Amino acid sequence: MSQTYYVHESLPEHTLFHPENLSDFESLPVVVWGNGACSADPVAGHGPFLEELASWGILVIALGTPGNGGSTSNEQMTQAIDWASVNAGQGEWSNIDATQLAAAGMSCGGTQAYAQNQDSRVTAFGIFNSGTLDPSQTDATLGAINVPIFFFLGGPTDIAYENGMRDYEAVNAGVPSWVGNFDVGHGGTYLDPDGGVFGTAGQSYFRWVLRGETEASAYFVDGGAEADGWQTASKDLGSI
Repeated sequence: MSQTYYVHESLPEHTLFHPENLSDFESLPVVVWGNGACSADPVAGHGPFLEELASWGILVIALGTPGNGGSTSNEQMTQAIDWASVNAGQGEWSNIDATQLAAAGMSCGGTQAYAQNQDSRVTAFGIFNSGTLDPSQTDATLGAINVPIFFFLGGPTDIAYENGMRDYEAVNAGVPSWVGNFDVGHGGTYLDPDGGVFGTAGQSYFRWVLRGETEASAYFVDGGAEADGWQTASKDLGSI
C-alpha cells in the first residue's frame, strides 16, 4: 500500500502521514508522534518507520515539518490531538476515527507522549527507546495511565533501557502492557526499509489496539516478536 506525507495548511507545524488513498480504508485511527531529541523534522529521523505505520491504514500526525531544524514541544502533541478530535469525521477527513488515538514517540518524543497521560482522548501509548527521566516521577506518570501501553527498547546499550524497564514495572495492575528489547541500542531501526523490526512491531501494535485487527496480535502473543529477535515480557494482554 503506498502512502504519502505532507504539511496541511490547517496544521502547519505538523506532518501528516497516511495511505495515498484515504478511501482505501473505511476507517483510520490516529497516532500522534513525537520525534527523537524532540526534533522538528519527523522525516529525517523516522520517515520510513512513520510511512510504514501509515501504510496499514493509520493517520500519523508527527510533530514538526520536513527539513525543520528546530525543536518541538509537549503542547504541539496536544495540538495534534485537538486537531484530530475536531476534524475527524468531517470533509476530507470523513473516515478518520479519533476515538482510537495513540500518543507515541521515540526518546524525547516518548516524554512528549507521557505528557498526554491525563488526556482521556488517548486510548493507547507507545513508548519507543524512552522512559521517564526522573525516577521520582515514574509512579505518578504511569499511575495516570489506564490504557494499553507498550515499550519498544534497544536492549542494555540503549540509554533509555533502565528508564523504560522501570516504567514497565510501574504500569498499573490490570493495564495491558508489553516490553520488547531488540539489541540495537538507542537508535532503533527507524531508518531501515519500512522501519525495520521497530516498524514491524509498531504497526502490529497499532493495528491491534487501534484498528482491532486480531491477526496483528500474533506478533505479541504467538511468538512473532521473539522470532524477530525481541526479548519480551508482558502483562494482561488478554484485556485488549
